[in-house]
Amino acid sequence: MNAPIILFVYNRPKHTLRTIEALKKSDGAKESCLIIYADGAKNGRDPKVEEVRDIAHKTEGFANVEIVEREKNIGLAQNIIEGVTDVIGKYGKAIVLEDDLEVSEGFLKYMNAALEYYKDKGVFSVAGYSPNIDIPQDYKHSTYAINRNCSWGWGTWKKKWDKVDWDVKDFDTFISSREKRKEFDKSGSDLSAMLLRQRIGEIHSWSIRFCYAGYKSGEPTIYPVDSLVGNIGTDGSGTNMRRTEKYETKVTDKIDSDRFVERIEIDSRIEKSFRRKYGCSIYRRIINHLKILKYKMSMK
Repeated sequence: MNAPIILFVYNRPKHTLRTIEALKKSDGAKESCLIIYADGAKNGRDPKVEEVRDIAHKTEGFANVEIVEREKNIGLAQNIIEGVTDVIGKYGKAIVLEDDLEVSEGFLKYMNAALEYYKDKGVFSVAGYSPNIDIPQDYKHSTYAINRNCSWGWGTWKKKWDKVDWDVKDFDTFISSREKRKEFDKSGSDLSAMLLRQRIGEIHSWSIRFCYAGYKSGEPTIYPVDSLVGNIGTDGSGTNMRRTEKYETKVTDKIDSDRFVERIEIDSRIEKSFRRKYGCSIYRRIINHLKILKYKMSMK
C-alpha cells in the first residue's frame, strides 16, 4: 500500500497550485491518499490563505483528499509536528511535502519503493531531494546515506518519528561536548549552530530536531543520487527561505530501485562533497562559535 502524502500549505497560492499539479502527475498519485494541512492566518482575514484553501478543496487526482484547516496560525514547525504525528500514527509511515516543492513523475514511485526497502535497515528517513553535489564516477548505487535529514520531500516511519525528543532534553550535555558537536557537523557545519538557535528561540524548526534525533540514533537519511524534487520557494516568497540559487539541482524522473545502496554506510567522498554544499563561511563559523561560547557561559 502506498504511503499517505501529507502536504503543508499556508498562503502561497501560486506555489501551492504548482506543487499539487506536479504531484498529481507523479506515478502512483491516483493510488495515494493526500492529506492537506492548511495553516491559519496570522492576523484576521488573509485572502491568500483563503485562496490556498480554495485550491485545496478543489484538488482531485488522488485516491482521496482530506483537508485539515487550522483555526489560527500555529506556524510551520508545530503544523508539521502535529500533522505528521497524527497521520503517521494512523498509517505507520508517510511522505511529506511543503507548498514550495515541485516533484517529478517518478517521485512517488521512488519514495514508496525506498520506504519499503529501507524500513528495517537502520535508516531514519528517506529523501526525495538531493543537492547538486559531486558523486564519484565509480559509485554504482542509485542512493546514498548521509547523517543529515532532508525537509524537501521526505518520508519516514512511525518507529523513527517516535524517537524524536522535541524538547531536546540533553541539549546542554550535547552543546558542552566539542566531540559531539564535531560529529554532528560532519554533514554540514551549520547543524550544531542551528540546534542552538532553535534552543534559544531564534528559529522554530522541526527539521533540526528531527536531524538531531537521527544523529543520536545513529541512523542516516537515504538520498537519491539525482533529485526527484525541485524547490520553487527559493524566490524569497517563503517564511524560512531567502532568495538563493544555492540549492538549485537537476531533477530526474527515475531512480533505479534495483541499485539502491544495501550497506548503510557513509561514503566519505560523498559526505565531503555534501559538507561543502552545506558549509558555513568563515565569518558565520566565528559567529556560531561565539554563540556557543556565550550559551555555555550562561550554563554556569
